[in-house]
Amino acid sequence: MRIRRLRSSIRFKLTVATLVPLIFAITVCWLLGVSLITARFYKQAEQTVETNLYSAHEILMGETARLSDIIRLTGQTAELSRAMDFNAKAPPPPLQLILHNERLSFLTLVDRYGFVRYRAGNPGVTGDSRQKEKLIADALKGVVASGIMLLSPEQAALENPQLPQLITIPVKQTPRARPYSRQAENRGMFLVAAAPVMAHDGTVAGVLYGGVLMNGDNRLVDRISKVLFQHGDSREPGHTTGTTTLFLDDIRIATTVRDSSGQRAIGSMMSADVYELISRGQKWIGKAFVLEHRNIAAYEPLRDYRGSVAGALYIGVPEQPYRQLRFQINLLFSGVLFFVTLIGAVLSTWLSRRLSQPVKALEEEVRRIACDEKRPDIFVNSNDEIASLANEFNIMKHRLAEREQENLNLNRTLEEKVLKRTRQLEETSLELLNAQKELAQAERLAGIGLLASGVAHEINNPLAIIRGNAELLQLEVKSGETEPDELETILRQVGRIERIVRNLRAFSRGGIQLVSRFSLAQVLDDILGQVGHQIPLEPYRIARDYWGKDQEIEGDQDQIRQVFTNLVLNGLQAMEGGGILTLDLSADAAGETISVTVADSGPGISPEHMEKIFTPFFSTKARGTGLGLAVSYGIVKDHGGDIRVSNREGQGACFTVTLPLKQSEKADSTDAAPP
Repeated sequence: MRIRRLRSSIRFKLTVATLVPLIFAITVCWLLGVSLITARFYKQAEQTVETNLYSAHEILMGETARLSDIIRLTGQTAELSRAMDFNAKAPPPPLQLILHNERLSFLTLVDRYGFVRYRAGNPGVTGDSRQKEKLIADALKGVVASGIMLLSPEQAALENPQLPQLITIPVKQTPRARPYSRQAENRGMFLVAAAPVMAHDGTVAGVLYGGVLMNGDNRLVDRISKVLFQHGDSREPGHTTGTTTLFLDDIRIATTVRDSSGQRAIGSMMSADVYELISRGQKWIGKAFVLEHRNIAAYEPLRDYRGSVAGALYIGVPEQPYRQLRFQINLLFSGVLFFVTLIGAVLSTWLSRRLSQPVKALEEEVRRIACDEKRPDIFVNSNDEIASLANEFNIMKHRLAEREQENLNLNRTLEEKVLKRTRQLEETSLELLNAQKELAQAERLAGIGLLASGVAHEINNPLAIIRGNAELLQLEVKSGETEPDELETILRQVGRIERIVRNLRAFSRGGIQLVSRFSLAQVLDDILGQVGHQIPLEPYRIARDYWGKDQEIEGDQDQIRQVFTNLVLNGLQAMEGGGILTLDLSADAAGETISVTVADSGPGISPEHMEKIFTPFFSTKARGTGLGLAVSYGIVKDHGGDIRVSNREGQGACFTVTLPLKQSEKADSTDAAPP
């Protein structure tokens, strides 16, 4: 059963072929653009909150420094020094005034032994020891100490009876936070500072220390938000500007974050995954849940004066604006994709229609011709393959019409010719039967004679032409005239045959034939003077670096000439279009050998040919015999020398021939074969 394949129009294929790559490219650009821009925005937001966290930390340190200045300046007053010197029992008048004016939570004076002398927030309780407190111990050493301190309700009540009710914060169980068993946080986080009180003799007479309660005190976080985000307390829940929070462990004790009712989210908790990192003393920079909303947040652990993690400082901005921005970017890119796709669809539809219209016209014309309808020629207003196809189709249609007319004419006369020929055949059939044997015999004899005549004619004619042309060429060559191309061709081919035979004889015979003493530089000059008859030297530059280094050697001068002639010709032929051929001489230090280098600036010798370069009958030239370098190798070896080739592929080849200056002995025949 033959399966019928679903056919689709050329117009549809052209449209799809145009739209698919376009949509694919735009989609890839859209995905890459959205991902890169979104990642860049989030990265910038994380860097911004990290910078804001650093600024908030500086503001917190500034608040601590301000408290240190208050304590330090108060401790330097003369009243405190006299009170400590004379062991006065009456409270120093400035302490309660400073406690209220500076809005401190407590202000306490201890003597040099660490016993409390006076509490401005709780004057009736004195005499207890604060010597074990590290903050007091450091101040007794004569330095100003400050930092964060956590106080229990009992410790806070000892400093100021009003503090326990201020530090208590009801805990609100928060989604994604760690389980918390207590209903309220009753510890207090204080910014504390201690400064030494100096006696008149310059010794430390005591310590003045004080603190500010951070639980429920939103002044610091509001000031940070105002500095960083140009707002303080925002009454709108989920506002789109940044927020600031101060944590005691993972409980918000001061914050600008608002819950769903619009109240400050004091008592709510940070996410468990964030707290796990903060409790180990590490920062958190990234996305985190703040109540029910995702924020781009930065958390920094806060350590108390003893170095333990006491809480955290938080700066964050809502993620919603960045989500909206990402949505807008996606919408923009989607709109661009749709718009460009729409334009591409319109253009591809128009183009495919324009390209497929002539093809449809050809299809319709073929159908009408198959139905034997007469139609005018197809005209395509373009200059492409479809127009050529239409022209060829019109030519084919005209030729078919002409042949059809010829067939009709032949059909009309065919019957008449058949009848006439039939009558003639009937009349001559008897005569043909009688003469059949005689005709066959005559045809055989005539064929043999024609073959003999033709063979003789075909042999004599080319021989006569060759002989005549050779004689005419020889007779027409006069003294001083250039030989004709025919004679030059004959002589060149004969010369080539002679060179092949001579090279074969030289390679097979080997050995030094006639030893004489001659100038090597003179031989090279003679070769370069004569090589121009074989190869035009205009495109080349010959560098005769051997001038001034001439040496006389012993050997067969003709054979040595043949060696360097082969090397010079090979070097020139390797530099198609011109180049530099360099010849140089150098003698060894002992004065026993001399080396001749022939270097060209051609393309060099490929590595696979390097090992075969001296092999007989191996040649990289189309018309080469492959005997030149092989014969040269044998001659050099017969003279007791060496020939090497070094290749700088892309920079040319360099042949080095090393020959002894003297021949120790002569050999009538020495076999020298290349490796």
